[in-house]
Amino acid sequence: MKNKKIKILFLDIFTDNEALRKEIKAKVYRGKTYSEHVRGVFGLNKNQWLTLDASKGVFPSKFLDVSAIVIGGSAKDPVKGKEREWMRGTYRFIREAVKKDLPILGICGGLQFVVRALGGEIIYNPKGKEFGAINVEIKKSDPLFKGLKKNFIIPSNHKCMVGKFRPDAKPLAGSKMCSVQALALGDKIRLVQFHPERTRDQNLALAKMTKDNLVKDGVINSEKDYPEFIRSLKVNSKAGQIIIKNFLNNFVIGKN
Repeated sequence: MKNKKIKILFLDIFTDNEALRKEIKAKVYRGKTYSEHVRGVFGLNKNQWLTLDASKGVFPSKFLDVSAIVIGGSAKDPVKGKEREWMRGTYRFIREAVKKDLPILGICGGLQFVVRALGGEIIYNPKGKEFGAINVEIKKSDPLFKGLKKNFIIPSNHKCMVGKFRPDAKPLAGSKMCSVQALALGDKIRLVQFHPERTRDQNLALAKMTKDNLVKDGVINSEKDYPEFIRSLKVNSKAGQIIIKNFLNNFVIGKN
């Protein structure tokens, strides 16, 4: 990492289900934690990366001295009526981060938690679950997408989406199944519904791990479609790496 002064807080909102955490660690991240994997994608040293497990429900009384916050994906749905107390505590923490004017990157569930924290609505996508290597179309140019073509392929896995949100949030990208794939909030907050941190192999591993749910969730029509679905995931794309590099260079290093 070219700027040794950078320190990022990874806000881990994945789940309070320890069994699921262990399964994902073993089957998807090959023995690493989700946070460890994301740190590697960002190319940061251990002393440049802090992790806060939001599912424990314990947040620091004094805000941490960090350059930016990355909020990862979540297995929990931040839909009204389904939120647990630790999720509401996370919303409060996010609001404090926004007050501190810190750069924030929200990934998938991270997008949804930020939207809820700031008074927006998250709903279940009426079109169903979006999972796979999806085609995202850039609707508005932004430093986050510098170097990308108008359409790019990237991993995705979510069943919720933005319903209503504040009018100053600018939609940046969309897909066939989800009209809001990226949001800009001011000049420091960027939220993406897809997974720029996830590799092709991790997407494949997750598909195999959740094979029994693919038909139930409507991702594929029947088990006969499974081989073709797996083939569709075997796409090499550098879009995620470019997006993360852009966030670091244009929103973190460029703001410090």
